[in-house]
Amino acid sequence: MVSATAREVLQWLGAPFEATITAYLKSKYGKGIEIIEESPRKFYEALRELFGEFAAKMFIYNLVNELHLSAKSNDIEDRLRALEEYLSS
Repeated sequence: MVSATAREVLQWLGAPFEATITAYLKSKYGKGIEIIEESPRKFYEALRELFGEFAAKMFIYNLVNELHLSAKSNDIEDRLRALEEYLSS
């Protein structure tokens, strides 16, 4: 569910974003977007390295909102924790 939603959010941004992050993840970790289900933080770091802090935060904010997860605040750490808790349940 998280991988599929992440792909949707990337598609809203445009095909080049999805292709770029997929290629980067595969070259760095040997896996594509599905790595978000193992480690949202690795995925976030990859986004940050490629597109910058602001873009990475906006992506995570949008992803958490699309999944209808609640976070204690809009802080990126709280958003990442919400994703991790969702994935571990």
